[in-house]
Amino acid sequence: MRAGRVKSLTVNPKYVSDKKINELLSIARGGNIVIHKAPPDSPRGRGGRGRRTADIEAHCEPFEYVDIELIGENVRNSGDGALVIAVDHIQDPRNLGAIIRTAAAVSADGFIIEKKRCCEVTETVYETSCGGADIVPIARVANLRQALRKLKDWGCWIAGTDERAKENCYTHDLAMPLVLVFGSEGEGLSRLTKDESDFLLRIPTNPDFPSLNISVAAAATIFETARRQGKLQ
Repeated sequence: MRAGRVKSLTVNPKYVSDKKINELLSIARGGNIVIHKAPPDSPRGRGGRGRRTADIEAHCEPFEYVDIELIGENVRNSGDGALVIAVDHIQDPRNLGAIIRTAAAVSADGFIIEKKRCCEVTETVYETSCGGADIVPIARVANLRQALRKLKDWGCWIAGTDERAKENCYTHDLAMPLVLVFGSEGEGLSRLTKDESDFLLRIPTNPDFPSLNISVAAAATIFETARRQGKLQ
């Protein structure tokens, strides 16, 4: 539990005697977090939409983004093993959350999203990240291209991803400070982002069916990059 963001907890009365939940509530009380009991006749799921009522739910402050300068500091500390993930107009919150989860799993140095035409870190994104949004520093920038140029100044290479690229992520040299950029679900990378990339990568797939969900493609590329950088043991 990240007490800095959690304002209150709501617990289903049915589970107040559960040992594990009581341990969690004890931690919450120690952090001065308000605890509410849900009414026994409350509708199932948030907003009564029919989803199973959670045993315990956290109500948090709005998500806080980091300044991109913090990511730059992480990049400098990681040296040749620096890895940053950037997304170019990702719209689906579950795709964004899944990519953040993968970035956290490989201890990425930062994650960058653009304010325009890109999903922000919503409740759905946060839940889908399974806590990853609290692990990897996430910056929300006004202009992705300018952010990528900053990362170049900090020593990173920019690798855009495109299913039509000539190079693939299993044969190209990835043992370098790297920013992996993933495009939108429908259109992929924007032209400006492609122009800013030092090279483009693809995942080798069945040529008759090259399309992958963006979060799946991102996971494969991120883990291969982390492996080649020596991050995974």
